[in-house]
Amino acid sequence: MGDDCALLPASNVSQLITTDSLSYQVHFDDNVDAHQAGEKLIKRNLSDIAAMGGRPQHAVLALLCGPNISITWLELFFRGIRSCCIQYDLQIVGGDISTLPPSQFSAVLTLFGSTESVRLRNTAQAGDWIYVSGTLGGSIIHKHWSFTPRLQQGSWLAARSECSALMDLTDGLAKDLNALIPAQCQAKLDLSKIPISSDAITLATQANRNPMELAFCDGEDYELLFTVRSNQPIAFEHAWAQRFPQLQISRIGQLCVAGDGARYVDSQTGESLAWTQGYEHLKQT
Repeated sequence: MGDDCALLPASNVSQLITTDSLSYQVHFDDNVDAHQAGEKLIKRNLSDIAAMGGRPQHAVLALLCGPNISITWLELFFRGIRSCCIQYDLQIVGGDISTLPPSQFSAVLTLFGSTESVRLRNTAQAGDWIYVSGTLGGSIIHKHWSFTPRLQQGSWLAARSECSALMDLTDGLAKDLNALIPAQCQAKLDLSKIPISSDAITLATQANRNPMELAFCDGEDYELLFTVRSNQPIAFEHAWAQRFPQLQISRIGQLCVAGDGARYVDSQTGESLAWTQGYEHLKQT
């Protein structure tokens, strides 16, 4: 730090670059303390690296703060960043600071990573099985800041020949799954296999809503969404259970040639699913 640019060593493996922001009253509020907010900024970016099968290396950080920001709060924010960087062996190598109007705060992290084996979103084929890790929905209670980036699992998946496509879930299954579906295909989903979180059930009960809708449409799950070649699901599931016994995966459906224009279909009834909208960043309210 201190020069106009960070000088990074040359590499003979694939380089990954991602960026994500964290804004007050958008990605966190006063229910999330400064330390947790700092950790979330790092982990949001780490989840993107995990989704490509990579490992983190270096990052640059830009802060945009109102002039009335609390120095005590900012110190705790940096402590959260530091603890997360130590945990995941990530180096902050530079950045910038700028002024916003009073009571506003945003932070932007650009993270560099690397991988020997990469998996993309657009490489699945008809017949592939659809999987998701963990449980879905209700992240607003606490998971949106307390999640664990799936770095080990993403790296393992990218090195497996059975894994045909890979991404992370940030804007909700209903929105993100569409990115994995090839042209002229649809996802036939077994609703009984969707892993609904206990938090989604709690929120659905309070709001008199269907918990399945929250599992489909809530954002910030930060789980892995991936596909596996059609002839290898059982052997793959056994290998996963041996390697990651503490993290469940669910085979939620299969990619099939589309019989109509529907992207998501209930595999039991053949009817199209109503839940197709996840989080929209620029949606007018």
